[in-house]
Amino acid sequence: MKIRHILLSSAMLLLASCGQQHKAESVVEDFMENNLKDASALQIVEYSDIDSTRYLNDSIINKLRNTAKNSSMYAGRTEFAQRNKDENLIIIRVRYKINGQDFHDTFYLNKEMTGVIALKNN
Repeated sequence: MKIRHILLSSAMLLLASCGQQHKAESVVEDFMENNLKDASALQIVEYSDIDSTRYLNDSIINKLRNTAKNSSMYAGRTEFAQRNKDENLIIIRVRYKINGQDFHDTFYLNKEMTGVIALKNN
């Protein structure tokens, strides 16, 4: 009986984490499709597993946002989600291609995984 309970609990945790991973991937893909200058040529190759961080302050976030807005990849009108003060951010790295050229970006999502707070072109 105890082993069955442990297996059931493990299965539930696995399903929950898969759901969070899928949600993060979906948010990032929507963001890229809405904000890349050449989104029609986007081909996502790979996502990393999600993780979290507390180490981005408002100054770093603003710098990352400005860098993305001024890059040749993203439209200057790029809209980012708001961050609640001192919340952990969800991190996911994405490897993708545009017109055959490889790119690697890191996306920082809000805790609820409803929007992109910032991104870093790697």
